[in-house]
Amino acid sequence: MMKVFLVDDEIAIRENLRISFPWEEKGYQLVGEAPDGEMALPMLRDLNADILLTDIRMPFMDGMKLCEEVQRTMPWVERIILSGYDDFAYAQKAISLGVREYLLKPVTAGELEAALNRVSRQIEEKRRERENLTAMRERLFSGNQFLKDKLLASLFTDEGDSTDDDTLLNQMRGLGVNLSAGCYTVIDIAFDAEGESRMACRNALFSLSDMSGGCVFVCSAPKGARALVLGDRSDDAEERAYSFANSVIHLPELQKAGHLLISIGETVNDFHSVRQSMKTARHLRHLQNAAEPVDHRIIGVNEGQRAEPPLSETELSPLYERLQYASAANVDRILAEYSETMEPSLALGYLRVAALLAAKRIVQEAGGNPREELSESAMAEAVHAEGEEGFLRLSELLRCAMDYRDRHRVGYGDTTISRARAYLAQRFSDPNLMLQDVADEVHLSQSHFSTVFSQETGLTFTQYLTALRIGKAKELLEATEMRSSQIATEVGYNDSHYFSYLFKKNTSLTPSEYRRNARNEKNKR
Repeated sequence: MMKVFLVDDEIAIRENLRISFPWEEKGYQLVGEAPDGEMALPMLRDLNADILLTDIRMPFMDGMKLCEEVQRTMPWVERIILSGYDDFAYAQKAISLGVREYLLKPVTAGELEAALNRVSRQIEEKRRERENLTAMRERLFSGNQFLKDKLLASLFTDEGDSTDDDTLLNQMRGLGVNLSAGCYTVIDIAFDAEGESRMACRNALFSLSDMSGGCVFVCSAPKGARALVLGDRSDDAEERAYSFANSVIHLPELQKAGHLLISIGETVNDFHSVRQSMKTARHLRHLQNAAEPVDHRIIGVNEGQRAEPPLSETELSPLYERLQYASAANVDRILAEYSETMEPSLALGYLRVAALLAAKRIVQEAGGNPREELSESAMAEAVHAEGEEGFLRLSELLRCAMDYRDRHRVGYGDTTISRARAYLAQRFSDPNLMLQDVADEVHLSQSHFSTVFSQETGLTFTQYLTALRIGKAKELLEATEMRSSQIATEVGYNDSHYFSYLFKKNTSLTPSEYRRNARNEKNKR
């Protein structure tokens, strides 16, 4: 079922389209709506819409600017323009922005259905094209694509100097690719897929980069693929990197891949420093792989490192790198894997040294004093015990260090989300509250904050804000005599009809039904 998002500043028009068009009957789901483009943009990303249905003339951010931003950051979202102005100039600009349909108000149900069906067919055709593996192979290795892929991949090797980089720039320019920019960020995209499935994933990434307008370039990599993001400024490169990463997460081909991990390196302002960004991204992947496995995750520099300055790969012992972000439940498995790779007579001796150092470092980087948090008796037993008892004591010592770490988490991401939650708890009733406001409060770009927030809380920003508002509405319905329209305003909705629609969508009851049920339950007690 295709997901549709509606944007129009006129409440009556939104309500009419919401109520009068049989969305689900026609095979569509109206996932959300907004009164202007500025509010719609982060909600579109959160709700993973397939089709944007938007008015042109709106306050703050009009429909054309919204379409332009969607084309730049979410090119997979197809757009339909609604307008009361029969202006050819608007139609021309809409076409230049990749808008598929241009409908004049008032729109009949038949016209809207026909436009939605045409756009849906185009979306499905694109998906079928990506699934055509033969065509994808031809696309990858035809013309200059193979050469471009190899040249860009050479940029992500550990070797190379400024002369090599300048040569690569000139060679890519000769192939019609301009890699000159103010800033650069590397994205490492690792996924579990083999054979035709791996080819499908890579080609979906190539297709997505083609839609970036020359801002993102993808090449093959041993573990999956890598992307070079170009930006005019540091914040611009970061915004594009997180937007592209969020796009990758939602690609059907990548959704099917196992353990998709997208790591975003540091932003650099010199093409000759791109390898440094690549090393940071790769290092983040190694750290995450040492932690508990995840199916799909995006991780950036700030989320992946707890201490500044960032540790280089050479400073991390292999055992510590595996244990740093692992859970206590995985300690025995990690120790067993290491001991299996060594001579039995040497395994315990090596692990004693490496595990003691790792335990101390885990406590220290969590803000504690190893001498105080790890008892001398526990360390002595870990050092002197032999055989299976020795492995057991080392495991207990490491779990003790990890327990301390987990009780005193001071990671950047955790602090950011705590501040964001506190801000939302204070401001959720503001009808003009937007993701940008909260992102500014915690000093992150919109895409960066949206990614961190959803991964830490398990909810998108829109879902979290809606849950806060609906929760407060439930309290008011149970404890006051306020009308539904008053409660809507009190919890942050100017449109009482939209509030009622959301309330029923989230609770399966209308506000009046909820109030009646709550009072009946109270009377039974």
